[in-house]
Amino acid sequence: MGPWAVVALLAVGIHALSELLQLSVMIWAFSTLLELGYARSDATALYAESLFLLGMVQAIAWVFGVVGFLTWQFQAVRIATQLEVSRLSPRWALLSWFIPGLNLFKPYQVLRDLWRDLGGESSRTLLILAWWCLGLLTLTLGLGHELLLQVDEVVNIKTFVLRATQLAYTAMLVLTAVLCIGVVRHIQRRLTQVKRELVDGT
Repeated sequence: MGPWAVVALLAVGIHALSELLQLSVMIWAFSTLLELGYARSDATALYAESLFLLGMVQAIAWVFGVVGFLTWQFQAVRIATQLEVSRLSPRWALLSWFIPGLNLFKPYQVLRDLWRDLGGESSRTLLILAWWCLGLLTLTLGLGHELLLQVDEVVNIKTFVLRATQLAYTAMLVLTAVLCIGVVRHIQRRLTQVKRELVDGT
């Protein structure tokens, strides 16, 4: 597996794990610290420090995940075109992530077409579709949760609602991360197989 694929997989996994840890801290840490005998001020300080550190881990993992994934995709498409099994443009595949409107569907089409060009099983395209759709839903839910937090500063929203949206967002993010790891692994594995087959055939 290529180095950028490894970077992407590790970063995505760490980001998902840190989200789970953050949710656990938000739900149980403060009350647990009080039960252990910590003063409220000390418990508050430890709670805030834990959330800050986890936030830093998430931010760093997110940056490495984005850079790793986009670099891996660029290189995978470039190798596929060099092997003359695909006509996709590596630059266009990369730019499609940053063009508003187009980035809602084009990156999915790029990875789907890359998988097909590599001769992958047609059923695996459902994995790519599931990852993409769930990713869009996760992004929407995350933005919705942030909006609720801002509205909560003006109009008090029930804690249950905020916690439920946070829980749903975290669950969807973790599932999206698992599917993303599956997409990268399957495409990278198939790309390696195609390279080996072409080398053996020469």
